[in-house]
Amino acid sequence: MSWGHLYHSEDTEDSFWPSFTDIMMVIVMTFLLVTVAVVMSNTRLLDELKSSLVAEEQASQLAEFTLRENATLEEQLEYFQQRASSLELELLRNRAQDEETRNQLARSMAEQSRLEDLQLSQARTIKRREQELAVLQTTLQQQMRTTSQLQSSLNQAQQARASERNRLQGELAQAREALTLERARLQEELVSAEQNLLLETGRLQSELEAARNELAASQQENFNSEQSLATLREQTVTERLRLASLEGEYDELNKKYQKLLKPTRSTKGKTVVDVMYQKSGYRIRRPGAADYRNVNLAALDLELAALKAEHGNDLYVKIIIPEDSGLSYNQAWLFTRDMLNKYDYYYQPDTTPEAIDPVQ
Repeated sequence: MSWGHLYHSEDTEDSFWPSFTDIMMVIVMTFLLVTVAVVMSNTRLLDELKSSLVAEEQASQLAEFTLRENATLEEQLEYFQQRASSLELELLRNRAQDEETRNQLARSMAEQSRLEDLQLSQARTIKRREQELAVLQTTLQQQMRTTSQLQSSLNQAQQARASERNRLQGELAQAREALTLERARLQEELVSAEQNLLLETGRLQSELEAARNELAASQQENFNSEQSLATLREQTVTERLRLASLEGEYDELNKKYQKLLKPTRSTKGKTVVDVMYQKSGYRIRRPGAADYRNVNLAALDLELAALKAEHGNDLYVKIIIPEDSGLSYNQAWLFTRDMLNKYDYYYQPDTTPEAIDPVQ
C-alpha cells in the first residue's frame, strides 16, 4: 500500500505590534504638540521681550537726550559707559535666553529622533505607519523652518535696534513705569511657562517610561510565544516520527497479513523442480526428469534462475534434506530459506494491483 506523508499547518502567531505602534504614535504626536506649544510660547515671549527692549531703548534715549543737555561731558561719558555696560549685560542675558530656547528645542528634537529610531527598529511590522510618520516629519521640518525664521527675525530685530538706537525717543517717566510693569508681567509669564514646561516634561517622561515598560512586556510575551512555537514544532516533529514509525509497523503487519491471505503452498498447477542438499553436495532433478544430477552451488543457481525465467511464478521448488545428510539444522534452514526466497513462486512478491493494495 502506498502512503503519503502527513503534514500539519503551523498556527500563525497573532501580531501584537499594531497596538504598541498606536501608543507610540500618540506619544510622538503629543510630544510634537508640546514642542509646538513651547516654541509658540517662546516666540511670544521673544516678541514681548523685543517690545520691552524697544521701550527701554526709548527711555534710555530720552535719558541720553536729557543728559546731553544738562550733564557735563564727564558725566555724559560716565553715563554712556554705564549704559553700554547695561546694554552688554542685557544683550548677554538675551543671548543666554536665546541659547536656552535653542537648547530646549535641540533636546526636544533629540528626544523625537530617539523615538523615531525606536519606531524604525520595528519597521518590519509597522510599514503602514510610514506615511503618517512622513507627515509628522514634514510638520517638524515646517516647525524647524518657522524657528529658523524666528531666529532670523530676532537677528534682524537686533540689527534694527542697533541702527535705530539714535532715532527712537520717548518720555522717560512713562517709559520707566511701562517698562517696570512689562518686566513684572513677563517675569510672571516666564515663571509660569517654565513650570508648565517642567510639568509637561515630567508627564512625557512618565508616559515614555510606561511605553518602555509596555515594550518590555511585549518583548517578553513575544519571547514566550516563540518558546511555545518551538515546543509545538518539536512536538510536531515527534508526532511525524511517531507517524512514520506507525506507518512502517503497519506496512510490516500488512505484509504479514497478505501472506496470511495467500493460499496454501501447493504443487497443483505448478512446475516442480527437486533440489536435494546434503553435506556431500547438491543434486537437482529438473521437471519431467527421472534422475537427479550432481551440481555445484553456482550451477544450481544458474539452472534454477533459468527455470524461474521460463516458468515465472509457476515454479515450485521442492527442497529435500535427507535424514543422513550430515547437515546441522541451521545449515539446512538457511539453504531452504535462500532457495525458496530466490526461486519458489510462493515466496516471490505479488505485483498484481490487488496484492499491492488490497484496501483500495
